[in-house]
Amino acid sequence: MNIPSDRFMIPCHLMGPHFSPCAASEKTGIQFYKLTEVGEIEHIGKRKEIAKVGHASFEPPLESQKMENPYIGLFWMIDTLTEHIDTLRSCGADDIWIDLGVVSHLDVKLEFEPDFLMKLANLKIPFLISGYIETADE
Repeated sequence: MNIPSDRFMIPCHLMGPHFSPCAASEKTGIQFYKLTEVGEIEHIGKRKEIAKVGHASFEPPLESQKMENPYIGLFWMIDTLTEHIDTLRSCGADDIWIDLGVVSHLDVKLEFEPDFLMKLANLKIPFLISGYIETADE
């Protein structure tokens, strides 16, 4: 596998009208960020609204993301989700997806080994990939 990137991000996003990020974190030990419980007041730009869905995100530990090989972080994410996907769904996470972002100043070629693709397919969740060109002033 090879991702020749300057930077990469591997967040997993979860949401659902009955999703409780606090309960999911307590049951799984996953540390979420940008978490909102159903019924909480959330700020959307200059407006405030009552959240109709619970939502949260998490990423692999920093040491996994700083490695030269970003697949370490991807495998961490897949293994974590494989272990906890049933619990996350029982906590109301109806929508779960991984959003791989690759930032590079070069062309990028993504290559995934069959074992990674099989593990990902077994999760039955979307896997988004976004590529970004790094400009000189970033």
